[in-house]
Amino acid sequence: MMKSKPSLAVLLIHDQRAGHLNPSLGVYDCLETAYTTTLDKVETPSIKKWQISILKKLSWYPPLFVFCSTIFFKKFQSKQNIDCIICSGMPNLLYGIFVSRRLKVPLFYAGDLRKVNGQLVNCTITALEQNTASDQVVLATPPVKKDFINMQQDQLDQTTALLILGGPTDEHPFTYDDFEKIIDKFIAFCTQNQLKGLITNSRRTPNLDRYFQKTKIPENIQLHLVQTKNALSLVQLIKQATYIFVTEDSTSMLAETIQSGRFICSIYNSKSILEPLNQKYLQHKLMQRQNLAADFQHPEYKNTQALDLTRPIVQAFKRNLGY
Repeated sequence: MMKSKPSLAVLLIHDQRAGHLNPSLGVYDCLETAYTTTLDKVETPSIKKWQISILKKLSWYPPLFVFCSTIFFKKFQSKQNIDCIICSGMPNLLYGIFVSRRLKVPLFYAGDLRKVNGQLVNCTITALEQNTASDQVVLATPPVKKDFINMQQDQLDQTTALLILGGPTDEHPFTYDDFEKIIDKFIAFCTQNQLKGLITNSRRTPNLDRYFQKTKIPENIQLHLVQTKNALSLVQLIKQATYIFVTEDSTSMLAETIQSGRFICSIYNSKSILEPLNQKYLQHKLMQRQNLAADFQHPEYKNTQALDLTRPIVQAFKRNLGY
């Protein structure tokens, strides 16, 4: 007779930002193998930058943190029968600490603590080791939803390439002209290699309507832009693709594509900074880099052996929950 799984009631704290919500859902998905899970979502109250700054500093003085957070989050409504909290993103971490102390349940945080006192967090879940007093899990990539992980065993037919456009950041200051050039080079790569090409973007991508109006898009290229009706989702697009090019600014989309078991290239320009996480991906042959100044080349690496997220996450929950 099969032993029944222990039940686990999870409270997920979020601010509706996909980059914060999806890693938390990724952690939650991993728990389904070991627990009978139930999920309750709560939205973080709106919090200003100066309040975030104060609470980060006060995290090192827990009684003051409790006093101040009680004022900032005065509309808190208590929850019953919650076993643990999962969250990602700084505003959610600060609210998560407040709620976990009120409910007296463990807090699991997917992300870098960024000077918040790790003693107020039971466990951090990241892809890079951090200097923290909390228990920590270091994964191959940041956590992603099971929709991406479930693609790792797909047979790849090598007929389709996907381009995923992010947006400019301090570390990757892509210009409007850069985005035009990226698309031109991707189309040339697909045409030269007789591939079907799929192009998608994110909410942070500059408006490229002007480019698409003046450019004749070849028949082998399909546009699936997030602002258009009937565009396929990122999961649906990755499912079709063998080769994927992602602008290097997007931590979440790089993690999702790497976890899908495809051949990945990150695109960078002359002013891009090679960040530690992307350096790690290169070392483990989880992706290659594509210089925007050069012609696009086939990505050659994928390494699904190193991608397990579920086992280390489940072990961390068992350690901290005691079951």
